[in-house]
This record gives sequence, C-alpha cells and structure tokens, in this order.
Amino acid sequence: AASDAKRKKQDAYLEKKRLKEQEREDREREEDERKKKEEEEKQKAIEEEANKWLDMISVENTGSGEADVIQEDQGLLQRFVDYIKKHKTVLLEDLAAEFGLKVQDAINRVNGLEMMGRISGVMDDRGKFIYISEEEMKAVADYLQTRGRVGIAELATKSNEFIDLSVAT
Repeated sequence: AASDAKRKKQDAYLEKKRLKEQEREDREREEDERKKKEEEEKQKAIEEEANKWLDMISVENTGSGEADVIQEDQGLLQRFVDYIKKHKTVLLEDLAAEFGLKVQDAINRVNGLEMMGRISGVMDDRGKFIYISEEEMKAVADYLQTRGRVGIAELATKSNEFIDLSVAT
C-alpha cells in the first residue's frame, strides 16, 4: 500500500513535470512562429519599399556600359589634367574638392599622371602641385646645359624667369 501510494505520487509528479515541459515547448513554438511571422512581415515591407523605389527609377537609354564608363573616365581624366594645366599652381585639397576625391586619391592621381607622362611638375610639402610645361622644362634644361654647374639659389632665380606661374585663361 505504501509503495502504491509512493508510485501514484511519483506518477503524478512525472505527469505534472511532463505537462509543464509540454507547456514550455508550446510557448517556445509559439514564440518561434511569432518571430518568423514578424521576420516575414519585415522582409515583405522591405521588398515593397524596394519596389516603390524601383518604380521611381527608369532607364532612359542603354549603352554598351563599359564603353560609356571608359569614355566618361577619359573625359574626367582630361578635365583633371586641364584643370592642373590651367591653374599652374594647385592646392591638392582644392583639386580633390573640385573632383570629389579624397586628398590622398588626388595625390595618387597626380603622381600617376606624372608617371604616365601626361603632366610634369613639382609637389611641395605644403600640399601644392606646380605644373611645369614641356617648354618650361626644356628652357631650364637648356640653361643648365649652357651654364654647367649652377647653385640652387641661382637655379631657383632663373627657374622663376623660365616658369610662368600665372593662371592660364
């Protein structure tokens, strides 16, 4: 009788524990379903917003794409070179701002153009680039060849005569 009562008590305890476990699993399943539903609604809202924006965007004319980008890059590069040539003395910060670049990108682009032979000049430590045309470079070279050995002060003075720093119009 005592073991029967003990077994009933144990069975009741196990049944109660099983019911609690079942309730916990049901709550977790409901929570997971609710989260999944919220995520689906959120994704649907994002897609609707994206579709709204896509409806606002239209493609006017299509091109070869790559050829257009290359042509645009060439035009931008030519504008970059022309800007430097026109201004002669360019603050690299101003150059970067003019073309929507970071200053370091502008410096890299100027160095690249120098290496390609598109421009020549001197970059100082204060963030300026001084464009020197081929004719000006040749005039300095001719002076050095005719004079031979020259001091830096004399070269600087003569370079100021050969190199026109005024803005081209």
